[in-house]
Amino acid sequence: MGEPRRVYVPAAGHHWFLPLYDPLVKLLGGDQAMRALLDQAAIRPGHRVLDIGCGTGSLVTLIKRLHPDVDVVGLDPDPKALARGKRKAERAAVSIQLDQGFSDELPYPEASFDRVFSSFMFHHLQPDEKEKTLREVRRVLKPGGSLHLLDFGGPEASAA
Repeated sequence: MGEPRRVYVPAAGHHWFLPLYDPLVKLLGGDQAMRALLDQAAIRPGHRVLDIGCGTGSLVTLIKRLHPDVDVVGLDPDPKALARGKRKAERAAVSIQLDQGFSDELPYPEASFDRVFSSFMFHHLQPDEKEKTLREVRRVLKPGGSLHLLDFGGPEASAA
């Protein structure tokens, strides 16, 4: 008997929406928000960078285009989104590593990244997954490394 399949929320909540995800994010100002996030991160030559929930690879491709001298890794559970990310990186002629996996079980050694990013993914996680993800991020960050998170949210819905 194999392991049970883990469930994840695809980009924008539905598999059929994946082809429309990038244009929608662009329309809603996601590109500008990602550039501001990158400015805040102060990436330097030689850094190793991880994007958890990288989806279609927009952020990892942008990082590598702006910082060709850093090692860039993207992680996402959705193989269809990762395939789009791979094509996006190929079109941009950048070399990035894209791995399939979950943010609360990072398949990387301790202290292996200088920066960890998460954009528009954290709100999809359940409270226990958020806690596990933050523990994992802390584990894979090098001393002095930092997490840069871009997301939206609001007050939790109350039970009526």
